[in-house]
Amino acid sequence: MYDISGVNMSGTSLGKPRPLWQVIFLSVVTGMLYYGWYKWIIQEELRRYNGFGWSGTLCLAPFVFGVVIPQALRIFDPDVPGWFGWVSLLGVVWIYIVQFKLYQTVNELYRQAGMKPPLIVWWLFVPGLNLIVGLRQIHFLSKFWSEKQGVIVTDPLAENIPLLSGNA
Repeated sequence: MYDISGVNMSGTSLGKPRPLWQVIFLSVVTGMLYYGWYKWIIQEELRRYNGFGWSGTLCLAPFVFGVVIPQALRIFDPDVPGWFGWVSLLGVVWIYIVQFKLYQTVNELYRQAGMKPPLIVWWLFVPGLNLIVGLRQIHFLSKFWSEKQGVIVTDPLAENIPLLSGNA
């Protein structure tokens, strides 16, 4: 049983189901600001649920400092040295590390629940497939939270594209 806050009787905090269509829609209309929020909040939810893990801040701050700030400086200040752009590479590498860890965590949630892990983690490193595994992560994490809470969350976008929702 769960109370209205998504906490079960044993005190385990559950995450909020966020269907893929909703994450994509809100990310587009906010110029990707929602996606940043999404990445932050799911890390926080997973950390609370598991009792360990990386915080949303730890996952996003290196990306922001490594990618967003150096690129903004290069655009708005022509005196910033060219080598400073290499800092962005570190931010991109960090995001790959965070995504790798996230995909493993989602797979582990499924394993612990006695279900087949839905994500092929190595797809992260293949252009094109990295987008697919990212979309699958959004769908399957939402599905996991909805099943844990015993609620039905429909995701017509993912459910109509077998590559995104299939876990045979």
